[in-house]
Amino acid sequence: MNRIYRLVFNHATGQMQVASELTSTHSSSATASGSVRRRSQLSAAMLVALGLSAASLPSAFAAVHDFNSDETVTDGRVYADGFRIGASGKVLIEALNGGTLTSNDLVSLGTNSGGDGTLHLDGATSKLTVNSASVRVAEAGRGELRLSGGAAATVAGGTASFGHATDGFGIGSVDGTGSLLSTRQLLVGREGAGVLDISNGGRVETTLPTPLAGTSYGMIIGSAASGMGVVNVNTGGVLVVNDNELRVGEAGTGTLNVDMGSVRVGRDLVIGAARNGGGTVEVRNSGTLEAQLVSIGAAQGAAGRLLASGTGASVTADAMRVAANGNGALRVERGAVVTVTGNVTAEADQGLPSTASRIGRIEVSGAGSLLSGDRVIASTHLLIDDGGQIQSNSARIKDSYSSTGTATLTGAASRWSNLGEMDIRTGVEVLDGAVMSTDTLLVSGGQNSSTFALGRVDEQVRVSGAGSVIEASGNITVGSHLVGEPFGILTVANGGRIGTGADLTIGTLGHVVIGGGMDTWSVANGGPVWTAAEAAGELGSADIVMQGGAGGLVFNHTGDITLANTLRSISDVSGAVTAVAGNTTLSGNLADFGGKVVVRGGILSITGDMYTGQGYTGGSQALQQQIEVSGGTLVLNGSSGFNETINYGSTTGVVRSSNVLVRDGGVLAGNATVGRTEVFNGGVLSPGNAGVGTLTIDGDLYINAAGAVPASVAQKAFYDVDLLGNGQADFVKVSGKAYIGHGAGIAGSTGATGVRVTGLDPLASYQNGHSYTILNAAEGLNGGFDDVISNSAFITPTLTQTGNDVLLTIAVNTPVAPVDPVTPVDPVTPVDPVTPVDPVTPVDPGFPGTPGVTPPIVFGAVAVTGNHRATAAALDSLQQSGDALALYNGLLMLDEASALAAFDDLAGELHASKRALLLDDRFLREGISQRLRPDPSAKREGSAVWVAGSGASKRSDGDGNAARTQDHRQGLIAGYDWTFGERWTVGVAGGPESLRQQIKARNAITEVDAVHGGLYAGFRGEQAWINGGASYADYEVETRRDIGAGTSWAQALDSRHDAHAVSAFAEGGWDLQFDSLTLSPYLALAYTRLSSEAATETGGTAALSVASSKDEVWTTTAGIRASWDISGGQQDGARFEAGLAWQNAAGELRADSRNRFVAGSDSFTVQGLPLARNVGIAEVGVSLNTSDNSRLSMFAQGRAGDGQREVGAQLNWNVAF
Repeated sequence: MNRIYRLVFNHATGQMQVASELTSTHSSSATASGSVRRRSQLSAAMLVALGLSAASLPSAFAAVHDFNSDETVTDGRVYADGFRIGASGKVLIEALNGGTLTSNDLVSLGTNSGGDGTLHLDGATSKLTVNSASVRVAEAGRGELRLSGGAAATVAGGTASFGHATDGFGIGSVDGTGSLLSTRQLLVGREGAGVLDISNGGRVETTLPTPLAGTSYGMIIGSAASGMGVVNVNTGGVLVVNDNELRVGEAGTGTLNVDMGSVRVGRDLVIGAARNGGGTVEVRNSGTLEAQLVSIGAAQGAAGRLLASGTGASVTADAMRVAANGNGALRVERGAVVTVTGNVTAEADQGLPSTASRIGRIEVSGAGSLLSGDRVIASTHLLIDDGGQIQSNSARIKDSYSSTGTATLTGAASRWSNLGEMDIRTGVEVLDGAVMSTDTLLVSGGQNSSTFALGRVDEQVRVSGAGSVIEASGNITVGSHLVGEPFGILTVANGGRIGTGADLTIGTLGHVVIGGGMDTWSVANGGPVWTAAEAAGELGSADIVMQGGAGGLVFNHTGDITLANTLRSISDVSGAVTAVAGNTTLSGNLADFGGKVVVRGGILSITGDMYTGQGYTGGSQALQQQIEVSGGTLVLNGSSGFNETINYGSTTGVVRSSNVLVRDGGVLAGNATVGRTEVFNGGVLSPGNAGVGTLTIDGDLYINAAGAVPASVAQKAFYDVDLLGNGQADFVKVSGKAYIGHGAGIAGSTGATGVRVTGLDPLASYQNGHSYTILNAAEGLNGGFDDVISNSAFITPTLTQTGNDVLLTIAVNTPVAPVDPVTPVDPVTPVDPVTPVDPVTPVDPGFPGTPGVTPPIVFGAVAVTGNHRATAAALDSLQQSGDALALYNGLLMLDEASALAAFDDLAGELHASKRALLLDDRFLREGISQRLRPDPSAKREGSAVWVAGSGASKRSDGDGNAARTQDHRQGLIAGYDWTFGERWTVGVAGGPESLRQQIKARNAITEVDAVHGGLYAGFRGEQAWINGGASYADYEVETRRDIGAGTSWAQALDSRHDAHAVSAFAEGGWDLQFDSLTLSPYLALAYTRLSSEAATETGGTAALSVASSKDEVWTTTAGIRASWDISGGQQDGARFEAGLAWQNAAGELRADSRNRFVAGSDSFTVQGLPLARNVGIAEVGVSLNTSDNSRLSMFAQGRAGDGQREVGAQLNWNVAF
């Protein structure tokens, strides 16, 4: 009796069951209505006797209903033990028009591998109810659950899963208003693949609340590592996760697409939830998403992405974490809005330094796109572009845990608006019109303060591009944080702007840079290495305050800028101003600035006093302001430091709180008072700026003396001096001692020193010499300058030292003028003693063209060519006053090579060369000559009109005196003539012409507009012919020359005048006929007389007055032409012509001009390039009839000889009547 019951395996259900041996082995399964066979009382008793021994096998007595074929359900059915659709085959079950299915146990669609089950419910009264069990869509096969037309499915006590097992592929759709899937828990892509579409008013909701303990989530998309799930909420579809989390990409891959639909999550939305999980959520168009916390990339090894795209797309959350532990990305684009009432945090801090690699990327792109949060914390993986915006109440931009990078705001209308504190601890760029606005701003960097990895990171905040702005309504602080970030750099360039409503504070190792920013941080130098200079940006007008250890204000720009801000040091000498490149003027109040002034390049001009010591109450000597010029120029027009009376016990002394070091080519200039000054190793003192000035050294002066090591004085140190003719000169006043060079008599190394004369007074004559006091040392001079130098080829400077003074004497190099031997002094009449002439007043050299004292030869001493000598003689004769003297003195400082270049510029040779251009103008003559050439096909009687267009280019080589020229001409001729008696032709012709001559070596150009008119006649016999004519030309001439480029006397000079020419010409020849070939030897004569009016240039002190002139030229030409009939008997009468000739010119071939400086000088003659005396001519052409009474001819001509080459062409068309 022990075997009354047995365990058997039910292959239909895939479960173990308890079976009685007393029951029929052929009992049928449950009916479709769900009824089962009645068990005997004995069976029931035995089950009670067995108790709950089979409790571990809950399905032991289950009778699951299998739908094995397609069926439509329109009534109500109840399945106590659950049901399966398509367990092993393909089955479609549809519940329509009130059909309902109720199950008290598991519902499985596509149960086994190969199974394919679909359940479709349609209509408002069609329902699926599962009590205390789950629904598995694609348990191991393929399954599909479709709800439409208001149908509802309720899984009250279990889980609805799509793609339940590894091989399952589950599909769900909830479509239409009223259609509802309500489940305690929802899994899409549990272990297999699942897709759920919610659309057109359909609704899916979960009801599982967050448990008090444990982790049971309301909805998961992509649950297990093998799971892949996609949920689409489209066009009015609604997904609601009540009081629990929605996890997209738990350990598998999950995607949630919301396009014009709505998703509401009662607790957290986690995207990329567990290690190796990958989740993507996209909210597009007018789709909406709401959650308490949105966590993107929540676990190490997970990756998540949230995209909000399109106008109306909205994401709302209480908080948001991007890459909390894994990798996460948030992108807002095309007008979408993400609103977070709490914090938005990228790469959340882990408390202690962490090396966990993760990237938290935030991108906001496009007009109308907005991310807002109470506090927004971004990493270097930040991009705001194309009009995107972030809004926050407080903010931080920090280093990424994974890699270096630069957060970027770029593009017009791109903006981050922050109402509170903005804390930037990494690299940020605000570019091309982007704006960052905040209340206060902290800027630091230099180390990855997220990982605290060793080593420096080259980080800076950079504002660049027109319209790019960082604007703080409160204060901006730039510099190190106490923990994590060693320095801070804020750069503005290329038209960008930084503004602040309160102070701009530069803290420890903080730098504010105008122009090119940091290239790298040099650990060796303990500071930045700067990039190449860039165009400057703009700082607002707020005070700039510098704390102890501040790197300070840096200028590394192109062009000129002026900064009017007040600069203040928090402590006596804190902060710095550094000039690297550019011309910078500080015009603000620097009275409370005692920081270091460093000039490494460019020009830094400071217009006021620095470190005046107002209110200083220290009991000991104040710290000294340090000024270091190691390249570039410091123009100091004010004072540095203040005087203190120091009690040394037995004595007292006055000390100025300022110390200056000038070295390595640096220049100290201006009118200033400074303390102890050292000029070493190539350093330069240059009082004044663009004129004479005074430097007061309130202390001792060392010029290459007392060097620490020989290398510190290896290069020669200089004192550069500008002079005035009234006795004033640059002056250095030393209140202590001056120690100069090798003879300083002081411990330490000494080096070479010199004085350089760099500028003269343009309005004072130096012909009689001047002496100047250029240095005075109240307590004495030790040593002296080695020499005095001038680059000028025309002056001689000398130095003398008297007592405590250094004197400089300047005189023009003038050879003694020879005594006129024609007028000896009468020995009979003694010379009446005369009061000696005051040496300060030079002898009047006389006006040009009038008798006076012969001017000394100064510039002529270096002249080389004829034009040089003529020009130099005129310069020597310049009046010693006014504009003439200004020009004279401007040239005195030139060295020999520069003086020769100046003579070339000043000579005005274009006025001579342009006359050669006009004398060689053959425009009308050549047009008439071509018209009159013998033409066998021409009509013998009647009248004709003709037009001709021509152009030519000519190049003439320079001859060592005058420079190479390039000539161009072009014009149009119209004519009318009569032929009578078959032999004679008379006519009239005329037309406009433009000419242009360029002398590139002299930066000179001549442009001429001309009008020509003339008469002509021709006789043609059987073989002999002769042509001739006369013409008149009227010229309007304009000249322009740019001289002295790069010099103090650079000028652009223009002139305009008229000229006219009369020409006559004749040409005769003999035609030799050989069948189709005609040979024509010929001889031509021409004469031109050119009259040029006087011209006066305007535009500067070197302007010339050019005298009028008359020039004549004759030319004789002998040659031969050949003409072939190539018509082949056709009516076009085509002929080909070629010719060779030789031309000889005589007359005034070398055109010259007689000039005088308008400022006042003797006249001088300058020669231009001559006309070619002998020229070879080659020509080729073709002519043909264009109609019975018209003919077209084209000719090209080349000319070469005596260094001149010309190519020209002419087109002629005539019509006979």
